Amino acid sequence: MKKYIITIISFFLIYFLHYKNYSYEIKKELLLSSYIKGINLAEAHGNINIRGNQFYISLKAQTVGLFSIFTKWSQEISSKGIISYSKIQSEIYKSEDQRGNKKGHMHIKYKNNYPEIISAQPDPRDDDRRKSIKKELLNNTLDPVIGIISIGLDGTCNTNKIIFDGKRKYVLKPSFLGIEEISKDHFYNKAFKATKCAFEIDKIAGYTKKELKKYPKNGIIWFRQEKNNLYLPIKIEISSSWGNFVCLIKERKLNSESNNM
Repeated sequence: MKKYIITIISFFLIYFLHYKNYSYEIKKELLLSSYIKGINLAEAHGNINIRGNQFYISLKAQTVGLFSIFTKWSQEISSKGIISYSKIQSEIYKSEDQRGNKKGHMHIKYKNNYPEIISAQPDPRDDDRRKSIKKELLNNTLDPVIGIISIGLDGTCNTNKIIFDGKRKYVLKPSFLGIEEISKDHFYNKAFKATKCAFEIDKIAGYTKKELKKYPKNGIIWFRQEKNNLYLPIKIEISSSWGNFVCLIKERKLNSESNNM
């Protein structure tokens, strides 16, 4: 009888933990604005939808202001994955971009934790500037969007994330810096507390010689706590040869005009 009672209790504990970790529900509109040295480079809008164990995010960005006079650029990105116990595993990643008259795209499906390029233009497999990456070295990699979100999803920023974007493999190595207040300004309607984390970018494979020199090495990211103890990015700062690239992110509930920030 004692063993039976323990078994019943164990069952309910497991059920409760399972239900708790699969009961995520977030549905919001995302607004992004990026700057270098105070100059507004690009803006983006999109949606994030988390329901049960399903994770989906989509973004559409384009250059704005003076920068758009010199460079006509736009990009659409979407990422779908499975979320469980504050972890996300990539399922589908799509990116389409246009710069002037040039267009490109990348479509990746992640099967059994391995990425498979479904379609790409230009195709990195035909690029002799890059060394091909063996399939076995891409196990458990994430797409770029889910990768950057995942480094602080649980608010700790203590787990490395391995990324594959269809061309390059790299590792994001985060570290927790503390809790910081983000002040009210032209972008955020009110001040709020955020988790601040630094991250290093370890370039592993697939880079051209030019990319190895040009692409950033580190950055800082701020996460804001949402429901179910999930943390989502609210600000990103990356060092570049032009100066610090800053991306501000705010959200609002869908079908609502009131800004969450």
